[in-house]
Amino acid sequence: MSRVVRIADDAYERAIAYGPSLSEGIRVMDALIRELRSRSEMPFDQKTIEQMIRSAVRDEIEAAVYRG
Repeated sequence: MSRVVRIADDAYERAIAYGPSLSEGIRVMDALIRELRSRSEMPFDQKTIEQMIRSAVRDEIEAAVYRG
């Protein structure tokens, strides 16, 4: 199945850089995005997230105190 769609010229140029056709370029970009997402997914437990938030808040408070 195929569709006729309008895309911006710069989007076409970017997609065609990844494959011989627009469709293949989009497929390759999708595969690359999926691969990068799977590599960078680091599951955080609740304790780690809490520590990250506390650290960020502490840093902001310290910065505000020193500024002012």
